[in-house]
Amino acid sequence: MRVKVADFGTSCLETQCRETKGNMGTYRWMAPEMVKEKPYTRKVDVYSFGIVLWELTTALLPFQGMTPVQAAFAVAEKNERPPLPASCQPAIAHLIKRCWAANPSKRPDFSDIVSALEKYDECVKEGLPLTSHSGLVDRNVILERLKRCVSLYPSISVHA
Repeated sequence: MRVKVADFGTSCLETQCRETKGNMGTYRWMAPEMVKEKPYTRKVDVYSFGIVLWELTTALLPFQGMTPVQAAFAVAEKNERPPLPASCQPAIAHLIKRCWAANPSKRPDFSDIVSALEKYDECVKEGLPLTSHSGLVDRNVILERLKRCVSLYPSISVHA
């Protein structure tokens, strides 16, 4: 019951990728710096993970209704991202937004992502839901619950 996502078709050693330019990858999941053919780091994988996390949250294809090239243009030139539904857990929405930040240095490291996901999971297990169910809980209640969760795990940052 553990999901592992891997696509090593365009992988390279990080020391080589720092100088790499060119469109290697799949446009709908590709970071803006790759689309623009700028040098990139491992933070392109964090961006792609953010798109995959969005997919897992929504069960939709990113940039549905666009061709892959249109999606790449929207990301690189218009700074567009797939829309986050109102039903998305606030903590998960915040993590997704951090992962797909336009500035790669603003994206978290994978160790931070894993830690955040584990802490969110613990909050849910503790009975501290991070989302409303069918709109029955308003935004203030959600934020209050999230703050309670954060007080249990102080390394989680919440920005309302």
